[in-house]
Order: sequence, then structure tokens, then C-alpha cells
Amino acid sequence: MTKTPERRRSTRRPIVETFSLFVTIPRKGPHRLAVHDLSEHGMGFDLDTAGEDLADFPVSQGESLEICLYLNQSLFLPLTVEVVRLESHTGLRRAGAVFRDLKSQNHKAFVSFLAMLDSISEIAQVAPTDPL
Repeated sequence: MTKTPERRRSTRRPIVETFSLFVTIPRKGPHRLAVHDLSEHGMGFDLDTAGEDLADFPVSQGESLEICLYLNQSLFLPLTVEVVRLESHTGLRRAGAVFRDLKSQNHKAFVSFLAMLDSISEIAQVAPTDPL
């Protein structure tokens, strides 16, 4: 996994599909929303699923959202983010967000998770999809 420097105050880490990270927004419902990148200060994720009516969940820049970042199918970290960027890709909105409380225990746990990802990504190898 390659780290990508960006406009953020910290390094953005593109997410490899094999990690299967996703977010949910409790007030939106149980929709699994793709995570595109993570850093110590923020993250990028989808706000919508295919076929969803975008008017059902209006979001604007500057809005705070309670999210659950799922590290696997059942383990998640509740976090609060502020939407700082909204883009539309093929009819779906993608949010760029910063974390609101960088001193919370939840955020500290998240930073520990990032450190583990960095450590693993330095030596891990992705298996081919068809080993034959």
C-alpha cells in the first residue's frame, strides 16, 4: 500500500480492497459505504450506494456526521467527522472529511490502527486473485 502525500496535514493512505474497510452513518441507516483513503486527520468515503436517491440524505460542507468505521464485519470505531469536500462520481457523492475530536479515545484507537496498517503494508504482499 503506497502512501500518497496530499493537501492534508498528514499522509493519505489509499485503502487496498483486501482490508474491506467501510463506514456506516447511523442516521442514514445500515448502508455499507466504501472508504477510499485514511489519514491521521481525515478520510475519504462514499456517501451513497448505487440506486439511492441523493435527496433522501442531504449533506453540505461544514456539516458534522457521526460515523462508524468498520475495521472488519463486526468491529467498528465510532468517530465524528466534519465534511470539508463533496464530489460527485457517476451519480454517487464522495466526501472528504476531517476528524472533529483528535484527543478522544476513539481517535487514539484509530491512529493506532493506522500505525498497524503502515507496519503491515511495508512487508505484506497481496495474493493474486487466480493463483494458477
